[in-house]
Amino acid sequence: MAQLPRWAQTLQSHIWIFNVGRGLSIFIRTALNQGIMYDFSCSQDFSPTKFLAKNILPHLYEYKKCKIAQTIISHPHADHISEISCLASKDGKNSPFYSSLHTCPHDKAVLSGEQEAVNWERIKNPDGTEEKIKLYKELYASRNLPLQTICYESQRSVPNLEYGLFYVRPPVVNELHPKNDQDYGNGLSILLFYRHGIHTILIPGDITPDSLKHILDGGKGLEKRYTIFDRQKSSEHPHWHDQSNDQPSLRSLLKNHGLSILVAPHHGLKSGYSEDLYASLKNKKPNLVVISDKRHKSDTDGTIDSRYPRAYARGT
Repeated sequence: MAQLPRWAQTLQSHIWIFNVGRGLSIFIRTALNQGIMYDFSCSQDFSPTKFLAKNILPHLYEYKKCKIAQTIISHPHADHISEISCLASKDGKNSPFYSSLHTCPHDKAVLSGEQEAVNWERIKNPDGTEEKIKLYKELYASRNLPLQTICYESQRSVPNLEYGLFYVRPPVVNELHPKNDQDYGNGLSILLFYRHGIHTILIPGDITPDSLKHILDGGKGLEKRYTIFDRQKSSEHPHWHDQSNDQPSLRSLLKNHGLSILVAPHHGLKSGYSEDLYASLKNKKPNLVVISDKRHKSDTDGTIDSRYPRAYARGT
């Protein structure tokens, strides 16, 4: 067996935020050498999944017999799933991207009786993307609920390593955005917060300011999952990874730890800027804002919110 590269042997976390134009593709290699993939966009000249399959995945430790511990699709808009086919194979589990945990907004019935079904009539995607949406639905059809984060079972503890997922149930998003279908689809976005030591990152997909405020306020229909990679703390909270409970709130995490990196909501467009997010941050600004967008060539491309580079980050 080939020797592991140096990065795969350290207790450091590594995060790749790929340049895919207007879309999103992010890979996290945790300090325990497990992989988390967030969204599946690509560009015309670069495929993140091909890069990962060749250079990263072979060196990861398996989680429940899978090379990637968790795959997350923030919401079912086509620009975030252009490489979704990498998750599929003829036997369903032969893809190197098949994960033990596949997390996305869905329309399955949950045992708790809470309504979590996406209203597919309100999900708007361009013509020609029907097969990708069909595959999106097929991928979660055989999965078991509830949605989860990694179940920490290792004998090793990594101090100050933790991550969580936050989202609003679709029926509540429907109340927040009763008329605008684009906002409804974006408002379904699953947020990921990751912390290792003093470094933190927030990945909010295309979430709207109203949905993000609802999460920060701990409103009704909020779902939380959280994993702390520490044996003692994990034993004290055995169901944080699979049930909404007394996990830390997103607002408290941002107040206590701030943000090293903010991946700007909705590609940094004005429609995604959240004053409530910035008001919740320790020091009132992140160290770096990443804007996942292409070069704008026409008025229809939208407008990047000028507050990101000018006053509300130490760097973009």
